[in-house]
Amino acid sequence: MSTNLLDALSIGRLKLPNRIGFTSHRTNFGRKGRLNKRHMAYYRRRAQGGCGFIVLGELSILPNDYPWEGMIETYNQKALTDFKKFTHSISEYDTRIFAQLTHHGFQSNGTRTRLETWGPSAVADVVFGEVCKPMESEDIQELVDSFAGAAKIVKEGGFDGIEIDMGSESLLRQFLSPISNHRQDDYGGSLENRIRLPLAVLSAVRKTVGDDYPVGVKLCVDERFWGGITPEESIPIAKELVETGTIDFLHATLGTYYNLHMNMASMHTSEGHTIELAQQLKDNVQVPVIAADHIQFPDMAENVLSEGKADAVGCVRALICDPDIVVKMREGKADAIRPCLKDNQGCIGRINQGKVLGCTFNPGVGYESLTKDRLSNPSDTKKKIMVVGAGPAGMEAALTTGESGHDVTLYEGSPSIGGQVKTARKGAGRERLGLLIDFYKRMFEKKGVKVLMKTLVTSETIQACSPDVLVIATGAAPTEKPFPGECGPPQVLTVLEVLNESYPVGEKVLFIDETGGHRSSSTVEMLADQGKQVDMLTSDLFIGIELAPIGDLYLTRQRLLQKGVTFTTDVKVDKISAGHVGAHNLYTGEPVTYEGYDTIVMDAAYVPQNSLYQLSKNHVKAIFEIGDCVAPRTLETAVFEGRKVGEAL
Repeated sequence: MSTNLLDALSIGRLKLPNRIGFTSHRTNFGRKGRLNKRHMAYYRRRAQGGCGFIVLGELSILPNDYPWEGMIETYNQKALTDFKKFTHSISEYDTRIFAQLTHHGFQSNGTRTRLETWGPSAVADVVFGEVCKPMESEDIQELVDSFAGAAKIVKEGGFDGIEIDMGSESLLRQFLSPISNHRQDDYGGSLENRIRLPLAVLSAVRKTVGDDYPVGVKLCVDERFWGGITPEESIPIAKELVETGTIDFLHATLGTYYNLHMNMASMHTSEGHTIELAQQLKDNVQVPVIAADHIQFPDMAENVLSEGKADAVGCVRALICDPDIVVKMREGKADAIRPCLKDNQGCIGRINQGKVLGCTFNPGVGYESLTKDRLSNPSDTKKKIMVVGAGPAGMEAALTTGESGHDVTLYEGSPSIGGQVKTARKGAGRERLGLLIDFYKRMFEKKGVKVLMKTLVTSETIQACSPDVLVIATGAAPTEKPFPGECGPPQVLTVLEVLNESYPVGEKVLFIDETGGHRSSSTVEMLADQGKQVDMLTSDLFIGIELAPIGDLYLTRQRLLQKGVTFTTDVKVDKISAGHVGAHNLYTGEPVTYEGYDTIVMDAAYVPQNSLYQLSKNHVKAIFEIGDCVAPRTLETAVFEGRKVGEAL
């Protein structure tokens, strides 16, 4: 009989109610080193949704490990009290709670602490750039003692188990890795020496918590970098960890700070690229193995278990996007699961900029309640709702009001719903955005939301419908003339005109990128895939500047350059005329001329399409304006505003 995601699983003497885990990640909710009510509400909401286990991360075991402000201090005098409140807030649900203990080593800096960072050798992290202090014997002993001390605190705080981090962001991996460990003493050189500190930590933790308390390891199975840990070396590491008798499970991961795009993968990376690593562990050890990182729920996750490649599946973004995955699976409503778009705007993008966690497709993230049930209650008064514009803001507003029991009609002037999303998904590698549209289509049918397409709404239409509430979500459009000169088809096109194939595109293309995001890069890649020569021009410091926070910069630039695209930066366009582009260097003022191109494509400013709102705002008692028709912004913001207005009604 094959294993199912909803089957129970024993880890040591602890029984998990199912095999779906919410694994450790940053939230940036922490303040002054402490857990707070926002953490409790956020994790409680995932427990309400039925996941089998939760792993709380962001725990600092020493003051010199503080890579970001949201860290939670296990050594804080209030830590034990906070942990007890946290675990108690989740205890009414059948979910097991683990604490991940880690030290980031040199993947940090002393900006916040004014302390040196630690590492096995004097190296600098590729991201933080600060050379660390090579740890001395006293430092090593302090680290071991701190892991043990933190383990004592979290056990007393009511956690059901511990995960020791030896993954992508951990000091213990840095000791295991030949990339970062250049020591000549008992902690460097041979694998026997490099594993010495991780074994000492596990021994101290096990001695502290006792034999019956679950302890596991998050292990980097493959660093995917020259000279780093490979599966051929990590398998002996895993075997030795298990043979010591100190651990009850292994959690497979990959990558380092040299290639975080692998464990923070976007939609441009094929799902399931980590599964083989979990299988390699499972084939060689006799403890439960957790597969994680970029696994699609629920189908791919089910296959991982049914094919015996792992014993449990961990996820982060899937459960951020929809906390109720387990409940919906149990109820046979998998088609109602909100799909994670892997767009990384609301989660990784916000976190990497020091903002609190969010989600592109789940606006409720970070705003969870400590008291409300997971199900929304119908509105006491049924209203007639008219939503104009079926882009992401309008679709979310229509769905949210429909779920509240209102009489909702969504109006769209084009033949199909989706707004700019239906165009954006045509860009290279952006097909996954279509899942958003497919989800809304299914849910409109389930919730009784009426959708009228090819319907142009005017003031007269609104007057005839006489809605109780009017929601305007008419979006934005490219500026007709972002630069002086001749900025029109067929030789000068906007991105939308290219993606919608409104006009033919010539063989040699000059692409002017003034937005720096996926809209530009995916369009350019699509053109390059068609065999066209594309030269990109931007006034920014580098091409793809908005892709850096969401983890897509490296792979996007790599793909474009390998496909023959050229990059020119620091150049501002002055005028376009008859295939001729006049520009100047931003820093030297030197004039630059571009000519000889068949087609010029522009991705520049967008303007709100808000005329209907302006005509209606003084004639309708209850009116809301949301999304890009207020101001052109992101997909995340559009969905957020749609949910916000929907919940207000």
